[in-house]
Formats: sequence, structure tokens, C-alpha cells
Amino acid sequence: MSKPVFKHFINFFALFFLVLLLGNGNAIARPHPKAIEFPEGLPWVNVSRPLTLKDLKGKVVILDFWTYGCINCIHVLEDFRRLEKKYGNKIAIIGIHTPKFDNEKNIETLRRIVVRYGIEHPVINDVDSIMARQYGMRAWPTQFLIDPQGKILGRVVGEGNYELFVENIDKLLKEQAADLSDHRLPILLAKKSFANSLLAAPGKIAVSPDQKMVAISDTLHHRIIITNNRGKIIKYIGGKQSGYRDGDSKQARFLSPQGLAFTRKGLYVADTGNHTIRYIDLKTGNVKTVAGNGKNEVHRGKGYKATSIGLRSPWALALKDKQLYIAMAGIHQIWKFDIEKNTIGRWAGSGAESIDDGDLNQAAFSQPSGLSLMDNILFVADAEDSAVRMIDLDKKRVKTLLGSGLFDFGDKDGKFSQARLQHVLGITAKDTDKIYIADTYNHKIKRLDLNTKTVVSVAGTGKPGKGKGKATKAALNEPGGLVFLGNKILIADTNNNRIMQYDPARKTLNEWIVRK
Repeated sequence: MSKPVFKHFINFFALFFLVLLLGNGNAIARPHPKAIEFPEGLPWVNVSRPLTLKDLKGKVVILDFWTYGCINCIHVLEDFRRLEKKYGNKIAIIGIHTPKFDNEKNIETLRRIVVRYGIEHPVINDVDSIMARQYGMRAWPTQFLIDPQGKILGRVVGEGNYELFVENIDKLLKEQAADLSDHRLPILLAKKSFANSLLAAPGKIAVSPDQKMVAISDTLHHRIIITNNRGKIIKYIGGKQSGYRDGDSKQARFLSPQGLAFTRKGLYVADTGNHTIRYIDLKTGNVKTVAGNGKNEVHRGKGYKATSIGLRSPWALALKDKQLYIAMAGIHQIWKFDIEKNTIGRWAGSGAESIDDGDLNQAAFSQPSGLSLMDNILFVADAEDSAVRMIDLDKKRVKTLLGSGLFDFGDKDGKFSQARLQHVLGITAKDTDKIYIADTYNHKIKRLDLNTKTVVSVAGTGKPGKGKGKATKAALNEPGGLVFLGNKILIADTNNNRIMQYDPARKTLNEWIVRK
């Protein structure tokens, strides 16, 4: 892949820059350039035909430049849903998907992502950054505001700009009322093309301490599935409709849950879309919020009362001695929830999006999305820098095993110093010498040997697909989580809506059937 021509947006808080947007008194100050026509030949999602600027005439338009692995881009989608509900057909949000990773260029994968993220506005896949260059986009996410006449009014970079959009959309709707049109766009939602399945984009998977139960984050169905160790479903927690509600197993609601961690009597859930940690009593099935208040907030300190503050996209969990470690992907840190004290706060990471080693305060992560504890070592799948990190709990220091930077990625086995990964989401350790990772955007499972400092692909072909049999010949599609069940590894094969089982001894990969 050629060197990117723009930088990744690395700030962890809602930073924005205003360009040509407002003059004195919040008035548009001077004429502005016209919007640029959509290039022909680029693939679209969520529409029955490619759009043109003519289709958008009479609407307030937001062009959203994003890439689907970016947590800041995911956060912006929350604001867009609010804007779409508030203004309906008076506005048109157009997602300009500008891939960072090679894997993100795949249009079929993007269709699945659009469904997974609940995106219901048109999306164009700008695979070669044509529109990004035309508009001068330099960071993810970036949005351009365009008036009903097609004039570009300005640009914001980052997240947290909902109120700014509301202020200016209200102004435009009032000032240009005569030019408005609430005609419908030719929307054809991608989710209508996907068949119903028992699992929908399963993200993470966990095994109980006694190895008798397996928990699956059925992420797109917004629920947790509990099975026995042979895949027979014991209980559903939550329903297929998203929401945020505590209560019994049928009443409770989640939003895109991910990370899981068993206790002897319960299960902690990273309710990612609700920015909370939930606890399931396995005997009664009751669900209770134990950390977070349901809001997406930025906090940097320690010792907060657990439910007094908002979290920021918790993505993975690991439990040890009444301490729940949380991969807080949205703020590029590892947090810790003290279960006995009922307090929560930052534990490791400065909050900068980077790949810096050192003590817990100096170190920096980039969208940590997978955790695994073995003895006193916490292993971290650090997604956006395609890295594997480790934290010594005794020495309180962070060390990078593999990976070197936000734009250093690929699919290369060998010595740690030369190997390359691509957006790692899952990690599991059998011992402190060998760990396995879900090299998600390479559609592979890989094994890291900490003694020889080498990495080798053990399952998957490197291309998205759906296979089984000999492990290195059997295709996966963005595996997101993995865990040991006995001497075998269960894998959440996210885009294939299935759970797979890798047998290290036989070197085979077969479906682990989840059944009612």
C-alpha cells in the first residue's frame, strides 16, 4: 500500500476546526465554492442507484468522511442518528467511506459494516481517496456542511459537534426555506439483503472458569447468548431490538455489546454502544448496570463512583482478583473497575493515540480492542496501530511485542521486528509463552511465540471467505474475538455470523455449532 497522503485523527477528545463556516454573529460571511459531483464508477451502499448532486438539491447536506475501523468515526454516527431523527428528509447525510486499511476497501465487507453499525444513510466507498483529495480531507472523521443550493459552507474535524450542526442547520432551514425540498432519496437499505441467522456479527466470546459455559456477544442482535460447552443454548439475555434497559433476561436491552468476562456466578458485559458495563446474574438472568451512566463522555482521572460518569466505547474485558480491566477503545486507554470499592477510572495510557511504551502514565495505546490475562501479564490487542502489547501488573509497565505505528500494517509473518498485522481485535493466552490473536483485517488467526519472538499464521487464507477443514486453507471473514475452551480455540467469525473452533493439534478449523 502506498503511503497515505493524510494523517489519522489522533485526538481522543472532541476537537474540531471551523473552516469558512461562520462569520461574525454566526452569519455566513461570503460566497463559497460549490460541492463537487460524485465520481462515476464508485460503489454505493444503501441506495438503489448512485446519487448525483441533483438528487441533493434543496436539502442541507453533510458529507461525512470516515473509515469503519476508526472509533471516532463510530462515535459520530450516534450524532447522525439524532440529526436524522430530528430533521428527517430536510437533510441528507452522505457517508464518504475513505479506507485506511487495505481490507476496508472491500465493498461486500463495507455492506456488512453498514448493517452492523445501523447506518441508514447513503454511503459511497471512496476506495482510492478520490473525493478525499478533491475536498482536501486530512483526518478521520471530517464533515463538510453544504447548503440547499450546493454551496460548501465549512468543515469540522473530529467528534462532539452535534450542537454545532443543529445551530447551523436550523439557521439554513430558516434562511433558505424557499429553496428547500423534502423529497425522498432512492434509499435501499443494505440490511434488507441479509438473511436472518441465529447469530449476527458475533464480536466476542468467553468461557466460564469451570469450562462448562460459553458466552457469545451476538452484537448485531444486541444480545448475549449463553450456551453449554457443546454449543447448546441455555439462555438468551436481551432481545434483537437495541436499547438500554436493566431487568430480567427478556426485558433487558443492550446496544452492540462486545467484551465478556465470567465470574463464578455472573458475567460482565462491555455494552459498547451504551458506553456501560453491565452485569448478568447467571442464576436469575437479571441484568444490572454496574459502571457508566449511558453517556459517551471523556474522563481522565481515577476513583470515580462507577455509575456516576460516562464511559467511552468499552470494547473488551479481563477479570482478576475483583479488578475488571477494560479496553476503553474510545479514549485509547485501559481502565480498571474495582468491584469491591465500586470505583472506576483510568489505569494505563495517557489518552494520546499512539504506540508508546513505559510506565502506566507514559504509555499510549491506539484503540485497544482485545484483552487476555495470564498470570500477572495483561495482553492487549491494540487495533489501530495493528499491534500486540503487554502490561506487567507487578512492574506496572507497558511493552510492545509487535507493531510500530498507526500506518505500519500488512500481513507478514516472521520475527516480531519485521512482522506486520492489520487491525487486531482479539487475543487469548494459554500461557505466557504463546498467545493467539485475531488478525482481523487479514482474516487470520496467528500465534505469537514470546520465546523465539516470532509470529506465524495458523488459520485463515488472508482473504475474506467462508471455509472449513485444513486451517490455513479455510477462509474466515474478520474474526473479532477468540478464547480457549480446553485445548481448542473458539473464534467469533464476525462477518460470517458463526463461531469456529481451531484445533492446534490437528491444525483444523471447523464450525462450532450453536444450536437451540
